[in-house]
Amino acid sequence: MTDIKIIDCGVKDYQSVLLMQENAFQNLLAGTGEDTIFIVEHPSVITLGARESANKLLKDSDAIKQSGIEIFKIRRGGGTTAHNPGQLVVYPIIHLKKRNLGVSDFVHKLEDIGIELLKELGVNCQTKKGFPGLWIEDRKIVSIGVQIKKWITFHGIAININNDLSIFDLIVPCGLDNVKMTNAQIELRLRQSYGGQVGKKINIDNAKDNLKKILLKNFQFKKRLPEWLKRPLPAGENYNNTSLIIEKLGLETICTNANCPNKGECWSRGTATVLILGNICTRNCKFCSVAKGTPLPPDKQEPQKIAQLEKQLKLKYLVITSVTRDDLPDGGAAQFRDVINAVRQENKNIKIELLVPDFKNCQKNALEILSDALPPASRQPGCNGFVFGHNIETVPRLYKTARSGADYQTSLNLLETAKKLWPDTPTKSSIMLGLGETDDEIEHTLADLRGVDCDRIAIGQYLKPSKESLDVVEYIHPEKFGFWADYAKQLGFKWVMSSPFTRSSYYAEV
Repeated sequence: MTDIKIIDCGVKDYQSVLLMQENAFQNLLAGTGEDTIFIVEHPSVITLGARESANKLLKDSDAIKQSGIEIFKIRRGGGTTAHNPGQLVVYPIIHLKKRNLGVSDFVHKLEDIGIELLKELGVNCQTKKGFPGLWIEDRKIVSIGVQIKKWITFHGIAININNDLSIFDLIVPCGLDNVKMTNAQIELRLRQSYGGQVGKKINIDNAKDNLKKILLKNFQFKKRLPEWLKRPLPAGENYNNTSLIIEKLGLETICTNANCPNKGECWSRGTATVLILGNICTRNCKFCSVAKGTPLPPDKQEPQKIAQLEKQLKLKYLVITSVTRDDLPDGGAAQFRDVINAVRQENKNIKIELLVPDFKNCQKNALEILSDALPPASRQPGCNGFVFGHNIETVPRLYKTARSGADYQTSLNLLETAKKLWPDTPTKSSIMLGLGETDDEIEHTLADLRGVDCDRIAIGQYLKPSKESLDVVEYIHPEKFGFWADYAKQLGFKWVMSSPFTRSSYYAEV
């Protein structure tokens, strides 16, 4: 079965969109069409619903028509309502049974969609028992009227954004006497302040873009996980032992905080990637499930705890990463240094890989601090038992969507500066596939990494780690990961791992 299609009709007359709904309905009924949602702004029009007692005009119908406002009698639920530009109208033509939805489920979804859109605009509304639509106290902001034939939906929901409300003076909305209509723009003006601005102006196109995302989230089928992405549940003595040690020491791991799919495998091998500086990040990257907010001060005991983890797990290779700490003057570099030094006091031969944030506001200072923990190159020429990693994560175009607060060039600069400072230290980065990037964009990103002399690259499949995270756009086949592995090697990367389950620290010790 095909997924849902959203059609943006722009500003279009009611009769034409009614015909489009009917055609979509007939195609869906015949099994030749797909579930479709129309989004439209209508020129001024009044519609009468199936409930005759709720169809009330306050002016003669001929006079209304003479003023240029059309009137249509239709078979949707409810009574009289009106549409005009600045009001977003949504018409879902959906086969409920094929989506395992009941009638009430569908109506509740429409309510949830209206509530979520308006909340994003800064307006809180709610349902009102016994009254259709959505309300702000005694003011109505959303109207809902649907028709369902043979389990296929028709008509839908009208959300008042910044439309002219005088059209409602011609009718009794939904047949409810003394109802006052409102819209999002008016509600924002009623508030004394919104986001530091009084009466913030709503852009209808931006509201429409948000609406499309919300519709997809509510109605789009979840992509089935391909067979090659299914993992067994974690189990076994080694897994349990790793879990117990981490818990007793009170340490955080990226394995748990990022819902990594490799947790079971890695912990069963007695390996884990430690997460320092707490588990609250100062950024809000949409691909990540790590909590966002105000972090606690660095734990002074953390270096010793990690040294004990290394000792108890008898590690030969340790990967250390952290949340982004824009609140700290050094970005957390001193904590990285202290952890490295504490671990090396327990085991001077251990190999360490860092996976650091971008140190956006303090790169020079952070790298100088980390230099204090860098072992002499003579200890292991060409490698020195140390790898410096920073993940580029995705292609430049998707930074605004996936890495809000980060900057592509800043990340490249960090890798380039580290390489110049420590020429014998391998530098490493990682990118995710499946967020909607193109092959050309991947090629350019890999070339950019080689352009700053990045030695190692990890390429893996993005998997949605939480319900708030970005949706997966595409599941990349393992063969394509093989292609990118060969391509990266041709570019000159000295260490390449490319597979659906590859993560920056996955088999890092290999």
